[in-house]
Amino acid sequence: MTRSFRLSAFLTLCLLAVPFGSAEAAQRNRCLVKPTSPLVVNVKDRGAKGNGRTDDTKAIQRAINEVAGTGGTVYVPNGTYMVRAEYQRHLVLKSKMTFKMAPKAVLKMFPTSTPRYVVLFIPDATDVVVSGGTLVGDRKSHKGRGGEKGMGIRIERGSKRITVVGVESRYMWGDGFNLRQGDDIALCSVRAEWNRRQGLSIIEGNRILVTQSVFRNTRGTQPSAGIDIEPFKRGQQVSNVRIERSKFINNDGGGIMLAGKFGRISRVQIQNNQFEGVRPLLIEYAPKVGLSGICQNRHAPFRGLEGGFDSFAHVDIMIAMQKKCSRQAKRLLW
Repeated sequence: MTRSFRLSAFLTLCLLAVPFGSAEAAQRNRCLVKPTSPLVVNVKDRGAKGNGRTDDTKAIQRAINEVAGTGGTVYVPNGTYMVRAEYQRHLVLKSKMTFKMAPKAVLKMFPTSTPRYVVLFIPDATDVVVSGGTLVGDRKSHKGRGGEKGMGIRIERGSKRITVVGVESRYMWGDGFNLRQGDDIALCSVRAEWNRRQGLSIIEGNRILVTQSVFRNTRGTQPSAGIDIEPFKRGQQVSNVRIERSKFINNDGGGIMLAGKFGRISRVQIQNNQFEGVRPLLIEYAPKVGLSGICQNRHAPFRGLEGGFDSFAHVDIMIAMQKKCSRQAKRLLW
């Protein structure tokens, strides 16, 4: 990950939200994807206990395998379901299915010493919805010291049309949410809190929506951002991203970071968000990111700090954008 805090652009933004019209309606449609089949499989009917003690991994995976490809729903009732998160032992979601957790349903991982894990893995899948519930990592009880790749939800390898709505991911050794690669990805009303590396990492993808979400108290290992958009290999690209109506609170590395040193970042909209903390937004090595799409955000720095934003970072260019978003900026990029 990029360690440099030298800025090519640092934007501090302030204003209130405005209606989005047809763009807002289009985003609602991306967040309200419904099952295409009436099939519902309750994980407790496949052997899951949800008692906070029993290993429910295999029972939940049986329900997933049964529903996969049907357009139906795996239902996780209220309860605490203990699951394995190590690679080759974790839960894997598949194409054409909904994974629905009740409001008080918790997937809690068994503590591990491995630096690399994932609670819910979505590889090379299409038309998947994950909704509701809470994912709890092992940050408080992790048995190792090194690494930073323990993820709550990880999406990768050509996944398309993935919607995550109303899910909370917290106490991960790495990221609450991790988009390794995917197209048409929507994160709606999610919460990422007390994760060690990132609330959300976006490494490669196209047409990505983050809306009405909260990224809070990220800290432990760099960059510790609410959202980090950062390709890490030559040839990787992130494009057509919209981050809106979300809150970024008390993240050690700042609210949103865009770091394009190794790959290209382009066509990004950051609008109508609320930032609290010392650094709302960092952009470096990303000349294809236009400033016109970054507008109408609010920033509340911590009280008691003096010297303005120059006291928090060495700034090449500082731009205070306090104007309304233009009609063109309000439009969806795709």
